[in-house]
Amino acid sequence: MAEEVVPEEPVPEEPAPEEVPTEAVAANFNLDEQEYQVLLRIVEAEAGGEDTVGKMLVANVIMNRVNSGIFPATVTGVVYQNTECGAQFAPTVDGRIDRVSVSQDTTEAVNRVLGGEDVSQGALFFRSTRSRSSWFDQSLNRVLEHGNHIFYTL
Repeated sequence: MAEEVVPEEPVPEEPAPEEVPTEAVAANFNLDEQEYQVLLRIVEAEAGGEDTVGKMLVANVIMNRVNSGIFPATVTGVVYQNTECGAQFAPTVDGRIDRVSVSQDTTEAVNRVLGGEDVSQGALFFRSTRSRSSWFDQSLNRVLEHGNHIFYTL
């Protein structure tokens, strides 16, 4: 008696990792070395524990501000801007920006943003999910939450 031949079941493919939608910005950014280092350091200080997308989101906020016409027009100007409410980025006050070691992942995330990727939906602001500030929710439009940050536009 012949053995019954059973066709092999196709092996299901693993689902592709979910891609985050990106939007190409009109122009790539060209920063001098000092500006580039400030951007790397603020992203590491603000989002060092985040995944690549979380780091890109923080870099997007900085670069969106640079291009907005309503914030300073340089990375250093944006990062170190003080208003009547105080510093815009806590690591410039507590010194973390000067103490971080920039990771390879942060460098890659920043380079992707400088190459034109925007995953932020135009966000100009962010705050930690751990902080409670009614001003953000009352004054701004919430666009997304990722990792430990919530992102907003005007």
